[in-house]
Amino acid sequence: SNLLLPDGVPPERQWARFYIKIYRAEGLPRMNTSIMANVKKALIGENKDLVDPYVQVAFAGQKGKTSVQKSSYEPLWNEQIVFTEMFPPLCKRIKIQIRDSDKVNDVAIGTHFIDLRKISNEGDKGK
Repeated sequence: SNLLLPDGVPPERQWARFYIKIYRAEGLPRMNTSIMANVKKALIGENKDLVDPYVQVAFAGQKGKTSVQKSSYEPLWNEQIVFTEMFPPLCKRIKIQIRDSDKVNDVAIGTHFIDLRKISNEGDKGK
């Protein structure tokens, strides 16, 4: 009730579901070129330079992610991430990040932001 809203945003907003469909990725880089990867290769013969990618999506303070696709440079997900948020959202962009799943620390491969103003209509039906 004490929320400061930007100009043009109605004080009474409805709840809405935002569906984000993740299809696939292409041409992901080799990731395990670190010193530890070289030590594993020398000691136990493990040569794992393929990535285990997944997609993490952040929107309006929420996060969702896809499943991990093991050992793939061209993963195929065809998965949907759903967020529930007020409409129109106060958040102006969606963060999409491809990450490499790792036992110790997941690493970001690439990040992209989608500006909601560029993909929605003006007015009541899409702002």
